Amino acid sequence: MSETSIKDFLAKISSGVKDTVDVTLQSSGKTIKCNILSLKQQKDIISCVADGLVGIVSFTRIINNIIEEVSSCNDILITDKPYVIIPLRFNALGTSYKNEDGISLDISPILETLKTKKLLAKTSDSITFNNITVNVRVPTIKEESDITKKLEDEIKRNGEKNNTKNLGSIYIYEILKYIKSLEFDDSVLNFEKLPIKDKLEVIESLPLAHNKLIIQFIEAIRAEERDLLTVNDTVIEINPGFFNTD
Repeated sequence: MSETSIKDFLAKISSGVKDTVDVTLQSSGKTIKCNILSLKQQKDIISCVADGLVGIVSFTRIINNIIEEVSSCNDILITDKPYVIIPLRFNALGTSYKNEDGISLDISPILETLKTKKLLAKTSDSITFNNITVNVRVPTIKEESDITKKLEDEIKRNGEKNNTKNLGSIYIYEILKYIKSLEFDDSVLNFEKLPIKDKLEVIESLPLAHNKLIIQFIEAIRAEERDLLTVNDTVIEINPGFFNTD
């Protein structure tokens, strides 16, 4: 056995570790192979804890980037995330999980539920009020990450202590990522081609009733996700702590 350089050793690990996890996406029913999680990826996730509000926002982007890295797939929807994350976490850390309240839980029931449960809430809709139609849909993780990065930058500019402004930004950006296009009379505005600045200006000009209906669309999806992630009446929160080994 001969000694080797760090560069060559890392290259051997990269090419030699071929373990994968089969994951079935709920949005398409397609089964894909995902590479197993690495220690660096776990470190990136856990590092968000110390960054306050911006860290909470960063977690979304980091976990999305990891999903893209391990799957090499760019059409995964954000509703697919539990279907990818839970099996990967199980493979890396097992089924035992201790939540923020110190309650120990077994996530294996969720693994079984993932095999059969499909999302029943609408993944797209057209919301009309006062002759303005807002077309909404579930975004891909790539779309969510692009918007989240802009939100991170805005929170950093505002400063962590400016909570009122930051929470308002989080609310608006959450609505923004679900909008595909707007229609008024014979005009169609394709949101997917607009810069973030212009998207924000349009959203802030919409009647409040529109925002309420969009939030209802989002909440219907979130309610199903919470149900999916519930064990013994406790909702498993997919956050940095979910990937901690303590």
